[in-house]
Amino acid sequence: METSLLPTLDRAVRTGELVRLHRSIPGADKLEGFVVAASPGWTLLANCGDHRLDGWTAVRTADLRTVRRIGDEDGLTVRVLRRRGRWPVRPPEGGLPLDGLPDLVEAAGRAFGLVALHSEESAPDVCWVGAVTGLRPKSLRLHQVDPEAHWHDEPTKFRFDRITRVDLGTHYTAVLREFAGERP
Repeated sequence: METSLLPTLDRAVRTGELVRLHRSIPGADKLEGFVVAASPGWTLLANCGDHRLDGWTAVRTADLRTVRRIGDEDGLTVRVLRRRGRWPVRPPEGGLPLDGLPDLVEAAGRAFGLVALHSEESAPDVCWVGAVTGLRPKSLRLHQVDPEAHWHDEPTKFRFDRITRVDLGTHYTAVLREFAGERP
């Protein structure tokens, strides 16, 4: 990431601009929404598509290549959100620590129950959803929920250096949490 992007991210937080994030990871999604917090470690985006908010996505700030403004407060998306009482867009209640992944996933797990982890450098089209059950110095344990809302038998280990993106509070993870029930 160019160091010049931190001021751009800070401006996006202050102004509430609708942006598109482009990252340096081949095959990674371009993300659209509102930057609600940024640090040298991680950037937090309130996801927005089809004029609706859908949870948050944290991405490694170092992976950001460009931050493009795609709308301002006169644009339709902001007008829709304003009318529905959803603008200005805010970070999750209580905020999330963005300096390091262990604190981020621990706080996200506590706040939302399930998180979606992405390892886009090796599997750009896959995410793993589950409850964070343990943190180690270089990895975490995730008790996964499959797409049919069934718990896996055992937690899976994920190395921190492989995780490029964390989704939380999305419609998808909320539905899985509702139908998976309590962890066995």
